[in-house]
This record gives sequence, structure tokens and C-alpha cells, in this order.
Amino acid sequence: APGNQSLSLEAATEMVTRAMEAVPGGGYSFRHDTRLLWPSLQYLMPEQIDDLMRKVECPTAIIAAENGWPFKKDRVERGLEILQPSVFKTLPGSHHLHADPNSAEAVLDVVFDFLAEKNMKYVL
Repeated sequence: APGNQSLSLEAATEMVTRAMEAVPGGGYSFRHDTRLLWPSLQYLMPEQIDDLMRKVECPTAIIAAENGWPFKKDRVERGLEILQPSVFKTLPGSHHLHADPNSAEAVLDVVFDFLAEKNMKYVL
């Protein structure tokens, strides 16, 4: 993976366990949507991405990882300029910071604070 990606043993164990299934005759197999490995059928130009972001009409929150996917700085700045999120938070962690026990609580705090600020109802 590009950038400085990492994953704790706990998060990796959870992801692998969730992706396994017993197979007839004994043993296990990984299950996943094989379409995730296909090349994309459509790639968008930056102008198309900007146009899609301009159409967002709801409040937004962006949570980024310090060592997340290495997007180009100008694209990130452009997205922030267009979306104008009410929350933009960078937290310690990597691409799967929401699934990692070392950072999941901080992600939840940001999400719940955002929902409360916007008086949005949620069910756990």
C-alpha cells in the first residue's frame, strides 16, 4: 500500500477472522467480493470530482489519518475548499484507523461530536 500504512495485530486479526468462512470437508477459505480486485470501470477527472463534491448538500465531516492514503496536497485542499466540512480532523493512525483499537475510540468521538453538533439522531 502506498504511504506509511500500518495495522495493529488486533485490527488485522479481526479483519482476517471476519473474512474467513468454513468450507465443506473442513478447513477455511477467505471470502470477499472479488470485484474489489477488478480495475475500476471508470476513472474521474479532477474536474468531475469537483463537480460531484459541489453537489453535496448535507453537513460533512472528514476524518483523515496521519499516515493515511497519500492524496496529493492540492487535491485535499481543493476538496476542503469545495466541501467546507464543519469538521476536519486528522488523527493518529493509518488507512484503517476506524478499525484499529488504538484509534477507533478517537474516530467515534469525532463522529458522535459531529452528529450531536448537527442535532442528528443515530442508533447504535
